[in-house]
Amino acid sequence: MSGFTRYNKILNLFSEQRSSWTVSEISDKLKTPSSTIYRIVRELVLSEFLESATGAYFRLGPAFIKFNRTINLSDPLVKAGQPFLEKLANENPIVSVNVLARLYGNKVMCVADYKTPFFKNNTSYQKGKLMPLIYGATSRAIIMKVTGRRLEGLLKHEAFNYDKDAFLKNLKNDNKRGYCRTEGQVDKGLIGFAVPINNKKLGIEASLSSIFNSTDFLPEHEPIIYANLSSYALLIERYINQIFDEIQNYHKILVK
Repeated sequence: MSGFTRYNKILNLFSEQRSSWTVSEISDKLKTPSSTIYRIVRELVLSEFLESATGAYFRLGPAFIKFNRTINLSDPLVKAGQPFLEKLANENPIVSVNVLARLYGNKVMCVADYKTPFFKNNTSYQKGKLMPLIYGATSRAIIMKVTGRRLEGLLKHEAFNYDKDAFLKNLKNDNKRGYCRTEGQVDKGLIGFAVPINNKKLGIEASLSSIFNSTDFLPEHEPIIYANLSSYALLIERYINQIFDEIQNYHKILVK
């Protein structure tokens, strides 16, 4: 391991399933000498990316909490959209989980969410969790605005469980309709609706979605859900533009 890769490989060992590791365990897992791992772990502890746990174990450190706070306070999509998620939930005709997600590389990640009280199930779209690119309305609403070679580049490594041409046709139809609707593609028993959110100036490709229990959903709910999502997506895009203008003005002040 060399450069940033060695730090990245160690930090990526920590997960929900395994939250603490010893130097010896990391050494065995990465097939790297314990002396090298110890030196890197010591550097990660000094920079607060890791901290000592009980015994000889280490766990993720406070640096991640600090950076999470910074993202929540500074990320244009989170700043613009998070305040509206609870309002959207209150206006939906049935209980829901409401999600802001965006494209990072070739994966989709939820960056903010709000779950209506009494919603029965958990969704796979949870803050900070990477999600598939081609399944679920939340993800599909993002890529339905991507075209040409870039779309081909995003899709070339995806594993389709049905015909790719049919997928592209459905994506095109969703784009014409203005929103995506999928049922059971990511989580059984759940139905999702999503609309795209974009800001080319800030390089944001995202979506706003509402997810419902299929047993609660009735066909007459669909136009209300779409109207709610569309209205709040426009508001979020407007606030993102305001944030962009604030950033530009701030940079002008710095230059002066």
